[in-house]
Amino acid sequence: MVGAAAVPAGLARAQHPPASAPATFPNAQPPPQRPAAPPPRAYYPGEPAPSTSGAPQPTNGVPVQQRNDGENPRLRFRQVDPNATDPRGPAARPTVMESASSPGSAGRVQVEPPAKPRVVSPGQVEQLVQRSQESIDFFELVDDIMDEIARQLAREDPNLFSPLAIKLVRLSSNLRPEFASTLESRLIARLSQSTSVKIAMCPECTALRSRVEDGNWILTLGAVNADDLRRIGAKTGVKTFMDIDFTYSPGSNVVWMAAVVYRASDGGVVWSDAYRSDATMTALLRTGKHVPSRAERAAELEDKINARPNYGYAISLGVAQIGYAGMTGDIAGAQASLRFHEKFGEQNTSLFGMTAGIFTTGPPKTNKTPQALNSILIGAYYSYDLSPPNLNRPEVWIYGEGGGMFSGNEGNTFYVESGIDTHLKWRLSLQGGLMYVFHTTFSGQDLGGVGFRLRVAMNW
Repeated sequence: MVGAAAVPAGLARAQHPPASAPATFPNAQPPPQRPAAPPPRAYYPGEPAPSTSGAPQPTNGVPVQQRNDGENPRLRFRQVDPNATDPRGPAARPTVMESASSPGSAGRVQVEPPAKPRVVSPGQVEQLVQRSQESIDFFELVDDIMDEIARQLAREDPNLFSPLAIKLVRLSSNLRPEFASTLESRLIARLSQSTSVKIAMCPECTALRSRVEDGNWILTLGAVNADDLRRIGAKTGVKTFMDIDFTYSPGSNVVWMAAVVYRASDGGVVWSDAYRSDATMTALLRTGKHVPSRAERAAELEDKINARPNYGYAISLGVAQIGYAGMTGDIAGAQASLRFHEKFGEQNTSLFGMTAGIFTTGPPKTNKTPQALNSILIGAYYSYDLSPPNLNRPEVWIYGEGGGMFSGNEGNTFYVESGIDTHLKWRLSLQGGLMYVFHTTFSGQDLGGVGFRLRVAMNW
């Protein structure tokens, strides 16, 4: 007889574990762990994939030998979405490789695409050459000073200097003390090669001495009085000494240098001069830019204060063409003019003056149609220098001219002209401009309109 007992539903569910939970037994052994299957690897482009049996597939009938290296893990290539958010586009995205041994960000290697060669345009090359010519570095400034000192000493009598020794080189505080020996060596090389002055070395000029006087220990460097100079000169045979004061201003890129040559016997100054790097002869030859000295600026200022004008004049010859409505078309003829002007403004870059000239098509003839056009042109002239002053390059001036054209009984009118005047160092210049003649009547036809003038001028 089987008895049945009623059990609450909640208690019945509590006595039976859920189906998803595994049953546990006290004496049961845990099942052996099966090793996880390795992730499928990607194959290099061109590498044959294995068949389902695991053997590599032959390529063109030849089996491919597989390499098995347990030390180095294989690389797994991860495909990169070419349409990813990169403003440079898919062509600019690098190839990304991820190591299987370190799948994190530390194992990623980015291979940048090869850089494309940069093509330099002719305009960039020209600008680079201009910049390299216009800029001068520190050592070029020093060379300019050395060349200028050698040039000045070469003009003097070498018997007054020889033999000469460099006694002291003073430097500004922003330079290293070691530069003094470099400066001395470079100056000795310049003077030895470019002048007839004999150079002698003076080790005692920079020797450090010590002595005790009245219980005080005194240190002296080189010759400190006239007796030391006479003693060193008599011992070494040196006739003159040179002292150099060298100052460098990095803000303005200017080198200042003063040199003094004096006799060893009595300390009398034989020669002295001071130089600025951007105004020396060699700097002018390299850049063509002339920096006026204080004396030149003072003289120019005095002329301006005293209202002393800077006059000049120019003579030009050329051809001109004026519009004409007759059967013969535009009228062309020879032209000659004389200009008297005055220069003013900063660095005399402005020019204003009066001009007078003639325009002719030949001698008049009764049977000539139209009649010969012989006119006098009188007007005012203004010009402005567009290019900075340079000793080597041409200067470009833009000019404007206006005045009257007088031909006699008919053909009298006004004209205006504007063009370019290129000064070709130093007297010759080329002028070319567009000319507009106000309409008038000449030989029964309309004379005037747009024309041109081409001239060659000599300037003083």
